[in-house]
Amino acid sequence: MPSDATLSSNYIFSMELILPKKKEIKSRRHKKITRKALVTVFFGGKKNPVVAEYCVRLGRRPRFCGRPRFIPFYYRPFTNPEFSLAIKILKEEAERLVGDILLESFEATLLNCGDRCLDIETAVPYAAVASGVRGQNYRGIWFPFFQSRRPSLLNPVDFVVLVLFDGTATPQTADVWYNGQLFNSLQAFKDAWRQGTVKKLQVCFPPDPRPATVFPKIPQRPPAQVEPDGKRYSIKGQSVHYINWDFQFGVSPTHGPQLYKIKFKNELIVYELGLSEITVFYSSGEPIGRFANFFDTVVLIGTDVQTLVPGVDCPSHATFADTTFMSESSDVPIIRRNSICLYEHNTGIPLKRHYVSDDFPSGYYEGAPNDALVLRMIFTLVNYDYIFDYIFYQNGVMETKVMTSGIALPSYVQNTCKYGFQINRQSTGLLHQHMFHFKVDVDIGGTKNSYSTYDIREESVPNEFSAKPERWFQAKTVKVNYTTEREAVFKFNFNKPKYHVFYNEKNKDKFGNPRAYRLLLRGIAKSLFKEGKGNEPGAPWMRYQLAVTKRKEKEQFSSSKYATYDGEDSVVNFEDFIGDESIVQEDLVAWVTLGIHHTPHTDEVPNQQTVGGDVSFFLLPFNFFPRDPSLGIREGVEIFYDDPKGPLKVESESDMGEVDCIPTRKYSIEDLTADPEDFLPRPMAEE
Repeated sequence: MPSDATLSSNYIFSMELILPKKKEIKSRRHKKITRKALVTVFFGGKKNPVVAEYCVRLGRRPRFCGRPRFIPFYYRPFTNPEFSLAIKILKEEAERLVGDILLESFEATLLNCGDRCLDIETAVPYAAVASGVRGQNYRGIWFPFFQSRRPSLLNPVDFVVLVLFDGTATPQTADVWYNGQLFNSLQAFKDAWRQGTVKKLQVCFPPDPRPATVFPKIPQRPPAQVEPDGKRYSIKGQSVHYINWDFQFGVSPTHGPQLYKIKFKNELIVYELGLSEITVFYSSGEPIGRFANFFDTVVLIGTDVQTLVPGVDCPSHATFADTTFMSESSDVPIIRRNSICLYEHNTGIPLKRHYVSDDFPSGYYEGAPNDALVLRMIFTLVNYDYIFDYIFYQNGVMETKVMTSGIALPSYVQNTCKYGFQINRQSTGLLHQHMFHFKVDVDIGGTKNSYSTYDIREESVPNEFSAKPERWFQAKTVKVNYTTEREAVFKFNFNKPKYHVFYNEKNKDKFGNPRAYRLLLRGIAKSLFKEGKGNEPGAPWMRYQLAVTKRKEKEQFSSSKYATYDGEDSVVNFEDFIGDESIVQEDLVAWVTLGIHHTPHTDEVPNQQTVGGDVSFFLLPFNFFPRDPSLGIREGVEIFYDDPKGPLKVESESDMGEVDCIPTRKYSIEDLTADPEDFLPRPMAEE
């Protein structure tokens, strides 16, 4: 049984559907396509353990499709069996050898600790490229300890132990970090303590957190949006229709949120839009932060999608959907209930407006509210919560947005502000960067697309209108066409503003303009990690804010669940995607990198807020429509005089009457208590 698997077992680690080939989808539009799945198997029971990936053709009698791919066993992502075993061994050994030291230092123990416990809240991978031990199947994890007082992650103690994994052998404790000192084992740490050569540390156990003052003082309910005439969108399975938009959605167990076949007014804009990877690289002077280079596929992003709380995570009037997946320890499919939400809302900002006091035959006002549809999923990856929004506007614009919340990984308070600020009595919030990589398979006017930029450059022209012979300086646009993948890699340069445009050269409007879509980046950050060093080669896509490649079936994702440990020889190397192939009138993929540099501060304790922690990119029509596609929007308003002596006239196709009642909710926050353990695991009772 999967739930009984150990490090030395042969068992299925993960399963996920393989996207059908694009040509197959288009050529067999009305025929049933046989689906395939990628099945990852850990062969820990073999003499030489290995990871194998199988393509399996699904049906009444599943069959293999092609040869398996074998991956070195030490490249594997984090697994429950190794974590459970490693933490058990570490706790028992630490308690036996240095339990008295930990009690003296931190007023807490590891086992039978009552209400004063030391525990492990996270794990920091330590790969061969970081350890300097190459070619020896090296795999390590640093385990930092925290005092267990909610939120425990903000109560670090300066005690960290490295655990090494050699194949399926019993994990071994190795180096120990205590109060800025490094020892080669727990026994060595104990011996040094007895000899009086250890610089001791005293960290009092934290008190209960102070309750916050409730505000506002007057208990008035906040504003709420309603749908007085019902929902203006429909959802069938994983397909959504909203006024002029149609799309499909899904969740990859490894990579997270994915969207498919995004259409506006029945024209395909994007064939596939999906997250490939999230990286979080910290910096510090001690092992926790220094080696905390997280490739989040290591924990399988999609399996960490969370049940959403109505009225907080999503508006109460949203529609909620479930997510289903298999985990390495599940005997049956796991259903994460109400983990996707879909809702329409008014953004509170006009989609457009204009006021003219004097025009023929009358001055006028015209405008329209900005009502948009939002598809949302939230993934909790250990200490960080990532909110993914896909927003569909009524003018043919689509936005992909990521917001961050949660608790940044801290270290025990340091004597320098070089890596961050002290944020409570015992923590330094560590400087780090978040990077998100998306695949955007654009199909603008067909699958044959080209990529150009309209560069905005300075221009100097003669000023024949001036009394003095001098030159006038202004801006101009210069179209730059890119012919190969290598030419098209983009690193942002503030001195060279430009529009990124995708189009079909054979699809033009009546003015000769290519009917195009523009890609607008709103949230980029420069990766400051040296190219080719440390863990940076595991995510070479961080070097570019945008790359454009010819679409290939084998280049489905820019990263893999092995990226944390495969730095010696990457299973998926994004740099290999970028070659000398033509990108002129080809099926193109835009690879988009969003990023945030984050220095935690006291105002984010205990939980980082989403405001100011968002990044996004837009796809905007660019000469794609003959005029504004939101013209005719029913909620639009026009105000003018029909006659100079007549009354002011207000025109709108929308029913602007009052809302008489609030519709009943199908899912409320009280529903979470019906099956509480589906939402939050029940704590283990003390024995």
